Amino acid sequence: MKTRHAFALCLMAMIGLASMTDAAQAQTEKAVPQKVETPVKVHHSAEWYKTQERLWKAEIDKNPKNEEAWGNYYCAVRYRSWCESMPDINERLDAIVEDMSKAIPDTYTYYVTRFYNNNHAQDNPDMDKAIKMRPEAVDDYPTFISYLMQMGNEEMMADILKRWYNSGTYSPSLLNYAYNELIGLAPNAIIFAHGDTQTFAKLILQYGKGIRPDVTVVNTTFWFFFPNYREHMEKVLGLPSFAELVTNGTYVLNGVPGDVINVAYHHLIKNTDRPIYFTPMADMEMPKFTDKLYSEGLVMRYSEKPYDNLAIKRKNYEELYLTDYLRESFAPESYPAATAPFNFNYIPCFKSLLDHYKQSGNTARYNELRSLMIRIVEQIDVPDEEKQKYYEEINR
Repeated sequence: MKTRHAFALCLMAMIGLASMTDAAQAQTEKAVPQKVETPVKVHHSAEWYKTQERLWKAEIDKNPKNEEAWGNYYCAVRYRSWCESMPDINERLDAIVEDMSKAIPDTYTYYVTRFYNNNHAQDNPDMDKAIKMRPEAVDDYPTFISYLMQMGNEEMMADILKRWYNSGTYSPSLLNYAYNELIGLAPNAIIFAHGDTQTFAKLILQYGKGIRPDVTVVNTTFWFFFPNYREHMEKVLGLPSFAELVTNGTYVLNGVPGDVINVAYHHLIKNTDRPIYFTPMADMEMPKFTDKLYSEGLVMRYSEKPYDNLAIKRKNYEELYLTDYLRESFAPESYPAATAPFNFNYIPCFKSLLDHYKQSGNTARYNELRSLMIRIVEQIDVPDEEKQKYYEEINR
């Protein structure tokens, strides 16, 4: 199975990423090849990617050995497919990688792009060589970590994550958000993280700053679809083999067939006594047992029995979460496309606490949390009429 999507950004229902408008820039700036970064960092229009695709292809035609041109050309094609329908995208990307294998074989760019193209570590043994070639290539650290997670290479992963933290290039807002997710978890917790942004930020804090090393972060996409990663995590968590649940190609749990996502979730829940948490995630990867998930703020805890989760949510907000960054930041934001949707999660996640403050007459806390939510909406790049809907929801 090939997985071509980058991990999806985790949005909490009420907002999607607003696409940047590049047409005006194109009219006033001379079209030149520009670095094509992941949309997780900077989001552009399909037309912008199409222009960069053309410009970088022209650079390749001038010099077929130009590694920089090949890397940006591939990314321009790939990220354009995130913005508009491209039914032949897999074939196109495969063809680019095949052409790279002839033009720039045995190069760093070819090794990294080949892995990025199919995301299967076992098919890309040269990634170890690539990482050793350029251990300082911070822009490719997401790809490095994806590979090392699948391979279970804790030593190299720890080295890269420390380098990543020390580089100061990762989003300060996303690190703050990840800190707030981690800090309130019960001891020795397991947390399912959806998407690269949610996963990497937590790992950077754990390995780079030593925050909550007792917590095990499990990436949902890898857990469901990548046997190498799942087998490694089974060893880490002391679980029986998930492969034993496959009968004639069908996933079966307790004699009942099911889809891989929910069987994989239940497999872990059934075989561990550790506290289990979930981050907000896309509907396709949400477990079907949502009636057993209790919000404690930015995370949801699995529990067979109801408990006073509002008290924990209140403690997290009042005593543990660091939220000043939501009001004002003094560091350049390296992931502007991702921060607003993540920050927006605070509104649906804490609306019940806001209502509690209002109903209990805790005016000071109500005004404090309400002003924080208002500030978050003010920073979202959406039309005023959309913002008005959010304001109404907050005040409802």
